[in-house]
Amino acid sequence: MSKDGKCIAVSDVHLGAESGNRDTFIDFIENLGDDVDRLVLLGDILDFWRRDPVGVLLENIDIIQRLMSLEPEINVSYVLGNHDFHLIQFSKSYFGSMFDLDYDLSLRYGETTYRFIHGYQLEYKRFGTLAAYELFADEMCEAGDDVGRVADAVWKKIVEGGDVLNRIRNLIGRPNWVSEMVGETASPPVKRNLKKLEGYAAQLTTGRYAGEFLIYGHTHEPFVKMEKNIANTGSWVEGSTDYLELDAGGVTLESY
Repeated sequence: MSKDGKCIAVSDVHLGAESGNRDTFIDFIENLGDDVDRLVLLGDILDFWRRDPVGVLLENIDIIQRLMSLEPEINVSYVLGNHDFHLIQFSKSYFGSMFDLDYDLSLRYGETTYRFIHGYQLEYKRFGTLAAYELFADEMCEAGDDVGRVADAVWKKIVEGGDVLNRIRNLIGRPNWVSEMVGETASPPVKRNLKKLEGYAAQLTTGRYAGEFLIYGHTHEPFVKMEKNIANTGSWVEGSTDYLELDAGGVTLESY
């Protein structure tokens, strides 16, 4: 069914991580505007990979309550990301009953059907099956604070240009798709081959999602490419405040 109002799509806020723009995101959701009828939370809104999931939820209960209060004036949809994939385990809880938790979402605005996925689905082509990647994501969500502190330390060493990544790969063993996955997920977005993921996304618009406009996040690289029928929501970390705005006229990239 075609929508008459405006849709806002936002991803990769990573609430619970030090780099997230928590206060700005609160201001954002409190000032969405009267013309917005839907908010799509496109995954990795919460970050469970370096923190205990319950602790992250409790710390951000005020934001969750604000999002819940948007209904029914603004319909809120939550598409699972890899960093908050564990939310699928909450589907029968109070949290799950208040949010429409999905692996993907299809909406029509004007003459265009938009398909929303977080984007982790683009990773598994290099590492194995989608089921294997989702299992990996869920296990990372359950790692807890102690493992999270280790992951943060490793991340910092990688950013500093050390040889930690190679040492991790050697310990895990090669050839092994898990070692490759660890390398990719531990690397900052700027060091990952994002063009490959963009290519995989474009392929989906001529394959599984033929005739649809694909919107995803995950890479933290915002863009709108009308000629390829793809767009990326960007992120809300390291000072970024990216989001996409959709209506009958099309899709535009905005910054708050």
